[in-house]
Amino acid sequence: MSKKQLQDERLLCGRCGVTFLWTVEEQQRWQEPEPPERCPGCRRLLPPPGRERGLVKWYDPRRKFGFIVPAHGPELYVHGRQLQGVRRLHPGDLVEFGVESQERGPVAVAVRLVERGRRRKRPAQS
Repeated sequence: MSKKQLQDERLLCGRCGVTFLWTVEEQQRWQEPEPPERCPGCRRLLPPPGRERGLVKWYDPRRKFGFIVPAHGPELYVHGRQLQGVRRLHPGDLVEFGVESQERGPVAVAVRLVERGRRRKRPAQS
């Protein structure tokens, strides 16, 4: 039984409608059974299905909790146990997360840092 000969393919992005080239090199690295549904730009800028992105409103590292403002909907509580790959968050950080409903309302879970926010310099005190 011979392997299918790979060749570059033109695909249509299911989100933005742009035609993109899916190269042989990308196909060899691709680990899913189906080709990508989104162009490289949408895959980079948008969260995977079932996840959301938002900005950290504030986070208290001593008490290990804070709040995230998602693109849509009310702000979400986040506990330090839910942070993946980082120990603390800073206001303005861009994060990706899942949402779970708990008895007190929706909370952010499996929170991953996407990009650090710009830190404001504190004014010099005299």
